Amino acid sequence: MCFMNGSEKYVFYLLLFFIVLGMWGCETDSKVFIPDVSNISIEKEIVRFDHLLAQLDTNNLESEVDMLKAKHPYFTSIFFSEVLPFEGNSKDEFLQNLRGYLGDKRIQKLQDTVVQIFNDIEDNELVDLERSMKFMKYYFDDFVAPNIYTFTSEYTYQKFIFEDGPKDGLGIGLDMFLGRSYDYKQIDPNNPAFSQYLTRSFSKEYIVKMMMEILIIDRLGRAPGSRLLDHMIHNGKQMYILKKVMPETPDSILLEYTADQTEWVKSNELEMWAFFFDQELFYESNTMKINKYIQPSPTSPGMPEIAPGRTANYIGWQIVNAYMKRNPDTTLEELIQLRDSQEIMDKSRYKPKQK
Repeated sequence: MCFMNGSEKYVFYLLLFFIVLGMWGCETDSKVFIPDVSNISIEKEIVRFDHLLAQLDTNNLESEVDMLKAKHPYFTSIFFSEVLPFEGNSKDEFLQNLRGYLGDKRIQKLQDTVVQIFNDIEDNELVDLERSMKFMKYYFDDFVAPNIYTFTSEYTYQKFIFEDGPKDGLGIGLDMFLGRSYDYKQIDPNNPAFSQYLTRSFSKEYIVKMMMEILIIDRLGRAPGSRLLDHMIHNGKQMYILKKVMPETPDSILLEYTADQTEWVKSNELEMWAFFFDQELFYESNTMKINKYIQPSPTSPGMPEIAPGRTANYIGWQIVNAYMKRNPDTTLEELIQLRDSQEIMDKSRYKPKQK
């Protein structure tokens, strides 16, 4: 099969340019339905736990921590037992560990960096997050917006969802969103978690995507099987719902691809489909053979170097798109409940077109 790049298609696109120029905007608008959510109210609490922690009085630490636990019992418990496990064999040991952490110059520098980058998060990223949650409420009537807790964790946790009393809570590790210019690699050069293809998404413009993604994953549950087809349809559902609750967000953000990678997958949809068919991967369940096509990876084995990882997820997204176009009365909740991957693919009548 032949994977085509942008330059090979330049002449073809040039011939079409003047034909499609007049309809381009209309096509884009017609593809993305944006419901009016202005009358939907979202009740949630926003807790800058990173600020609260940094402001603790080390001279009166025990009572300060007790007040923190009383006000935010669930998150405080998780934070000190899982995120930064300071809880030693005794309360004195815990307080000693916490006092050392708060007085650490490296931690203070990190906190200063977080404050500088996210001094207006309540007026920007968290406003966008609330808008996406309104879309979530529009599509899922039973959705209850979680409380939001921001924190720093010395680069260990980016996001997590937890039980915050009668509702859910959502933790956002701000030190995992410091931007492309932040040298994450120097933290631990041998840690694959700080590879460039991952850290390029460690920027504030990805916060809303990451937070909505974890809420969708929590609602979706596990894939219905172990075959590549099961994963690609399952992850395609995730992408479809993500686009519904973030309709104005560029696909490159939702996919966590570069602009060139996004253009490549859109321009090589047929070639990717043919690759998975030729390599007999649709019904493959060997994790070693399929993992890079569905999980974060710098490349997709067997495809050109420019091809990013998770290419099967992109195809799954297009299959789900095709299914929903043929079944427009299907709600997102009904889509989630469809567990037969083969049935979804068959009924989608998906036929990738050469762009």
